[in-house]
Amino acid sequence: MKMKLLAGLLIICCLILPISAFAAESSTAQFSKQAIEVGKNASSFSVDLVLSSQSPFSSAEFGIKTDSHVKLKLVTYSQAIGNASKVSIKEKDGISYFGFFDTTNHFTGSFTACTLTFEYTDNTASTVTLAETSLTRLNGTGGATSEALTPNQTLQITRSASDSTPGSGTPGPGNTDNSGDQSTDLYSQVIDNVAALEALEKATTNSQNVKTIKFEVTSSEIGDAKEIAYQLPYSLLNADEKREVQISTPFGTVTIPDHVIPAGQLGAAQSLTLHVKQVDPTSLSAAVQQQVGIRPVLELHFELDGKAIEWSNEQAPVQVSVPFTLSPTEKIAADLIVAAYIDGNGQLHIVPTGRFHMEDGVMSFSTTHFSLYTIVNQSKTFTDTTSSWARQDIEALAIRGIINGTTANTFSPNANITRADFTKLLVGVLGKQAESAGAGFKDVTSKAYYYESVMTAQALGLASGSGDGKFNPSASISRQDMMVLLDRAFTAAGHPLKESASLSGFKDAGKVAGYAKPSVAKLIASGIINGSNGNLTPQNNLTRAEAAKVLHMLFNELY
Repeated sequence: MKMKLLAGLLIICCLILPISAFAAESSTAQFSKQAIEVGKNASSFSVDLVLSSQSPFSSAEFGIKTDSHVKLKLVTYSQAIGNASKVSIKEKDGISYFGFFDTTNHFTGSFTACTLTFEYTDNTASTVTLAETSLTRLNGTGGATSEALTPNQTLQITRSASDSTPGSGTPGPGNTDNSGDQSTDLYSQVIDNVAALEALEKATTNSQNVKTIKFEVTSSEIGDAKEIAYQLPYSLLNADEKREVQISTPFGTVTIPDHVIPAGQLGAAQSLTLHVKQVDPTSLSAAVQQQVGIRPVLELHFELDGKAIEWSNEQAPVQVSVPFTLSPTEKIAADLIVAAYIDGNGQLHIVPTGRFHMEDGVMSFSTTHFSLYTIVNQSKTFTDTTSSWARQDIEALAIRGIINGTTANTFSPNANITRADFTKLLVGVLGKQAESAGAGFKDVTSKAYYYESVMTAQALGLASGSGDGKFNPSASISRQDMMVLLDRAFTAAGHPLKESASLSGFKDAGKVAGYAKPSVAKLIASGIINGSNGNLTPQNNLTRAEAAKVLHMLFNELY
């Protein structure tokens, strides 16, 4: 063949094999149809590529030639190919090359190798030609032999004069009959090992030493498809170094962290497929429809080796960003626009980490499980915060379920907040779960409503107690202790504060305890703490309004 894809891949995989040609062994490669009539308004069509061979082989490569009216857009490999490495489309000399390879001869018999999807926006009759096909067999001496199959199998394409879908394609020798005259609702993309390595080489590394590997699907690629399936080798996410895979689509961007699948669920799986699907809001319950309106609804799920799984992992949250344009009214109070998920019973739940980023025009949130996701406008008011300087902060956290009132209608903004309650709120903003609980405190019982939060805070290095094995949960927390916890929270979230400022400009700087000075200096440098009338009031008790203010600032920094 003009492009020795297989040989190149074998070199990459360090399998340097001598390849020799041999006489044809009556193997065939043919389209599943001889002709397709494409619907009047369809912009694409699909056809299967069928292989047949009595002698087992390890690899196959194909060359497709089209005229100027048709373009090969997508190759979707069938389950028969299994975990073999797939080669994405490569163009050379007017021919589109692709294929698959494995390290053993186990492909045999007659089977559908892949489905080819073509773009067709013309009314001119066209021809698709299977110009080249080659099978490779490995031998016992460390070499390989190549079989060139009879080329120039053709597929005739015409445009239907009506909108009907008669299924008039003429079946060929294959055993699969896809009508091919309607544009598909599913766009599939397979990232093979070569494409994965190329993307890894281009990856960027952030300040937290996490390597981001980026892939993109464009609107022109998916056409009218309502669902995107993006498959990649799980080895990209199963490395020792810190990595994440970012998949950008017209429906939204999904960033997947390394080791996203728990080891017990992963098993021996080799590939991970992300499905992102646009859902029609009219399919939801009337109550949910009323809240969602015309805002986007996305369904997310994973597949392992082509099989759908229920995914949940508290230790590896996935980041999601959904493009959306706010109305002029919504822009005034963007903090009230939140993300939500819809459970299996059709009930809507607010996602605490959801935040609309005005500068990018996207709703971003993190999630530790997959479901249906959407965007809603929420509100929550308290009778005693209408004139509070922290009203917006209080309401922004309240609608996300991060902070609650002292009653259903009151917040008590000027009341002191306890160490237990502030710690619970802080852990809620972080949205983190510790892999193992802390050693515990003498005065924090397992029945306390704040028990899990305090244990998580201790395990994350936020809370260390008073030195006598106690946490003093019911005591009011001081402003300087709040600053220490807040500083540690930034570090636990992977956003450590590095700059420090002098405290000399504050009248009461001498009242800051020695253990708190480093944290206070960093929070001042970051602009989170500014003081009041030239004072830090470090020993004063923290009020509920002040707690809401600093926690909302932390929320905006993290999300």
